[in-house]
Amino acid sequence: MSLLSKRHLAAALTAAAMLFGGAMVPPAMALTEDEVGTVTRILGELEPEFGKIAYDETVADEWFEQDQENEGRIAKAGFTRESWKEALDATFMGYLATIPESQFEAEMTKIEARLETSSTMNAEQKTAMREIMNEQFAEIRALRESGRDYVDTVRPYADHLHAVFGDPVN
Repeated sequence: MSLLSKRHLAAALTAAAMLFGGAMVPPAMALTEDEVGTVTRILGELEPEFGKIAYDETVADEWFEQDQENEGRIAKAGFTRESWKEALDATFMGYLATIPESQFEAEMTKIEARLETSSTMNAEQKTAMREIMNEQFAEIRALRESGRDYVDTVRPYADHLHAVFGDPVN
C-alpha cells in the first residue's frame, strides 16, 4: 500500500471517528423546523471561516467561542451557548437519521474494508483498530437512533447539512 493510500485509510478512519464523535446525551429540547433552519444557515455561513465541521461533543462550544470572537452570529440568532449546543446536537443526530440505512451501512462497510485491506497494520493492530471501530459504530448508531426523534424536522435541510458535514468516509 502506498504512503498516500495509508494516509487515506488513516484519514477515513479519523474522519469517521471525528464526524461521529463520542457519545452524547440526547438534547431535552423539542427541535423546531425554524431552529434547524437557523442552525443550518449559521453552519453554512461559518463553514468558510471555520472549515468543515468535524462533529464531536465539543464542537458546539468551540464554534460558539470562535463566533463570539468574530461576528457573534450564533448569539445574534438568539442562541445561548447551551441552546446552541442542544440545537446543533439535535440537528446533527437528526441529520444522521436522514441517511438511508442501506447507505449508512455501506459507508460503515467501506471503512471496515479499508481496514481489512490495509497492508500497513499487522493482525494485532487490525484487531485493536476493529475494536475501536466497533465501539465508534455503536455510538454512531445510538446517535442515529436518538436522531429519529428529529428526522422529520431535519429532513428538509438534509442536503444543506450534508454540504456542511461532508462525506463521513472520504
